[in-house]
Amino acid sequence: MSTTLNKFVNIKEDLKNSLQFKLGIVTKIVFKKMNAQLVQEGIPVLAEQLPILMVVYFQENAMTQQDIANLLQKDKAGIQRSVQTLHKDGFLKIESDIEDKRKNMVTLTASGKFVCERIQALVIAFDNQVMEHFSEEERKHFIGFLDRVVSVIEK
Repeated sequence: MSTTLNKFVNIKEDLKNSLQFKLGIVTKIVFKKMNAQLVQEGIPVLAEQLPILMVVYFQENAMTQQDIANLLQKDKAGIQRSVQTLHKDGFLKIESDIEDKRKNMVTLTASGKFVCERIQALVIAFDNQVMEHFSEEERKHFIGFLDRVVSVIEK
């Protein structure tokens, strides 16, 4: 094998084992599995929309779409699209801010609260299903490593 080809093979292997690649694969598989479970349970929500619902669910007061975008570290346009979809599906209520009509305040509907409670149970069950393959010590280390990755990247 030529030296150039060897370098390419090594780079390819390095990419395959990179943090971005591995986390991307895990995220894709988790979302695919979660979407299948949501469909099976008759919940018309995509796994990608769950963070929005859950942020609003755990918030005591109405939030702006910008607040949601900031908390989830996502662009406002993407959040707006998802909020509109969740609104059309009856899970979120959108009202103009009394003080600033340019802002939309987002809250959960009764249907949204019900779905969030069902989703929480699914997420916990899924987490348990995966984590049962790890010892308690391995789980703690794994979560600790993920937390460290976040802190290193956010520096």
